[in-house]
Amino acid sequence: MERWKVEDLPPVPTPWVGPRSWAAGAVSGGRSGGRRVPVRRRLFLHLDIDAFLASVAQILEPGLIGRPVVVGSGVVASRSYEAKARGVATAMPIAEAMRVCPGLVRRAGDAFAAERFRQRVARVLMGFAPRVEITSLDDMYADLSGLWAMTEGGPADGSGEETVLEWGQELRARVRAETGLSVSLGLGATRTLARLATDRAKPGGIHWVRPGEERSFLDPLPVSALPGIGRKTAAQLAEYRITTVAELRLLDRSLLAESFGKRGEEMFWKARGLPAGERDRVGQVAEGRAGECNAGGAWAEGGLGQSLSRETTLAEPSAEPGFLRAMLGYLVDRASARLREQGRRAGRLQVRLRSERMLEAARRVEPPSAERGVLVDLALEILEELLDRRCIVSRVGISLERLMGDGGYVQGDLFSLLVAEGSGPLHGEGMRELQSRKLDESLDRIRNRYGFGVMTAGPSIALLGRLARTREGFLLRTPSLSL
Repeated sequence: MERWKVEDLPPVPTPWVGPRSWAAGAVSGGRSGGRRVPVRRRLFLHLDIDAFLASVAQILEPGLIGRPVVVGSGVVASRSYEAKARGVATAMPIAEAMRVCPGLVRRAGDAFAAERFRQRVARVLMGFAPRVEITSLDDMYADLSGLWAMTEGGPADGSGEETVLEWGQELRARVRAETGLSVSLGLGATRTLARLATDRAKPGGIHWVRPGEERSFLDPLPVSALPGIGRKTAAQLAEYRITTVAELRLLDRSLLAESFGKRGEEMFWKARGLPAGERDRVGQVAEGRAGECNAGGAWAEGGLGQSLSRETTLAEPSAEPGFLRAMLGYLVDRASARLREQGRRAGRLQVRLRSERMLEAARRVEPPSAERGVLVDLALEILEELLDRRCIVSRVGISLERLMGDGGYVQGDLFSLLVAEGSGPLHGEGMRELQSRKLDESLDRIRNRYGFGVMTAGPSIALLGRLARTREGFLLRTPSLSL
């Protein structure tokens, strides 16, 4: 078995966060008493909004505060802690939830209100941290590693530990005061540790996996707790009686790599509480967004990460191909619009369907594109592959992956190059591409001014008359997952 030595690893910087005024220290060079205090160790924060959709429903309707509430209709998308205490679980059929919890209040949820609340939480966090990454509907990460110590002793003598926790308490209090929402915070030397620490902090608390505590924190956890280990991988490991992180840590690195590829390498490092490559850092945030936040922070959904997803549960499970094509087209339409807004293109597209089992398939986008028509057509091709037999679908999702900026190198065709240069004959693929881009530009301008829902294009036209629509778009079962 391969021996692992601490001295073989590169040094990792130590974070220290001062309360309230960290931004001033960061801007001024972080001097304390006329000297610069070094940062020796990494520190990541994971923030999770507690019972997000249900909490938003309670805030919008104060009479629901203190009552068991669920958001969803076919299945539970979100439930309040009052509902959780009475046995209601997420993904539970609503009929079963009503049986388990008499007096349960059900709400459809307000997608656009949820998005506004999420943005408000993000802006509060931006006032506390220099780099923020929004990774999903209700959670986000912050990289605190570059913050300088503001007191004479800093973290070296232990005095910084209390300050870090005070900083977290102040962040939680500020979010509560400005949004009414409760958040849980996890702190650790890697994204994985921070994410797992948040689970320990729920609801509404703070948990910090301090340096030296990684092993005792991780070892008792089931292997399925580690991000990237799903049910299938956990079942494979269980065949060899590997069910806890402590048991996983005993496996040789080369054996994990041979068995699971790159994911096996990541499992090896995550089981030790160490960085697992590029995925275990907070992504670089998009430029040009700093004006939206306080203290010089910046953010974009998913930062400049490698994927952008949209997913929703259907109001009623459906086996109708036309309706599934329309729903898929709508999700791709929304995702591609956000991609163009960020100035990026996708190199891969994945489609996911939830039936009696998960169906998923992906294809490369060649060349990488953000064009609505290109991505919708490819998604519909993938859908046809997945629907090779009749099945009842309850959930639809897409992911745009392998994202790159517009400045990234791609191999174009001759006509595309002629169009880009503004010369040469415009016909065939060159004309089609030009028309597609112009259409996207026009749609984006109209929607940015009047709302996404004022224009419906492509296969999603079939949703008209079937789903309620507002200025912001169609109202979906779990709509806040598809904004």
